[in-house]
Amino acid sequence: MPKSGGWMNIVKVTLGFIELAFAFKFLSVADLAYGWGILDRETFLSLWIVIFGLLGFYLLGKIRFPHDDKTEHVSVQRFFSAMIVLAFTVYMIPGLWGAPLKAISAFAPPMQTQDFNLYGQDVHAQFDDYEAGMAYAKRVGKPVMLDFTGYGCVNCRKMEASVWTNEKVHSLLTDDYVLITLYVDHKQSLETPITIEENGKTIRLTSVGDKWSYLQRTKFGANAQPYYVLLDNQGKPLNHSFSYDENPEHYIDFLETGLINYKK
Repeated sequence: MPKSGGWMNIVKVTLGFIELAFAFKFLSVADLAYGWGILDRETFLSLWIVIFGLLGFYLLGKIRFPHDDKTEHVSVQRFFSAMIVLAFTVYMIPGLWGAPLKAISAFAPPMQTQDFNLYGQDVHAQFDDYEAGMAYAKRVGKPVMLDFTGYGCVNCRKMEASVWTNEKVHSLLTDDYVLITLYVDHKQSLETPITIEENGKTIRLTSVGDKWSYLQRTKFGANAQPYYVLLDNQGKPLNHSFSYDENPEHYIDFLETGLINYKK
């Protein structure tokens, strides 16, 4: 290993910027779960753009901290690191207008938190309540897709950014199904807690997320997210369940098979 010196301070400062960025990611998960409304998608992206922009200028030597050594020139490695960081910063800017940013979809808040969106391929759930969604599906005569997800679910955000934005998937979910998204980590308190018996134990469901997690466990025998279930409007399954798979063709086959079975 080389002797510690100025390069070690550069490493520490760089890791500090990255740690700060991830701190906002974890704060965002808590913000969404508890419904505080502090960090919507634009705010989150704005913060990341500032953080990584400052990191890029720091690596170029335009910003100095008290413990940094005075240098007359920037090394080749540091220069190319700065170019990568600044390119990443520029990549995030279109996200402020609704671009999906698939490379960081696992970290950014869901697209439905975006207030200003010029991008039209994102899918928004019609309902976030099981009973209300099923009642609507009966009225309009459509099948249902249940989307069991979580605010802290990395793979859920990846599916929404890389699969749901597919033109065919978007059309099927928007036109042919009633989409009900159920967040199993939603911390909003239920108006009336529910007491149930599960595996010989008495359990109190106190939050909205508890209710949807219990529904997933008991009705569908699963406890992982993302978890997609196709139902007719009477609550009967139309196809096998579907979980994490970023291949849009597999997802299209899953949805179309459900439609065929529904029409039968």
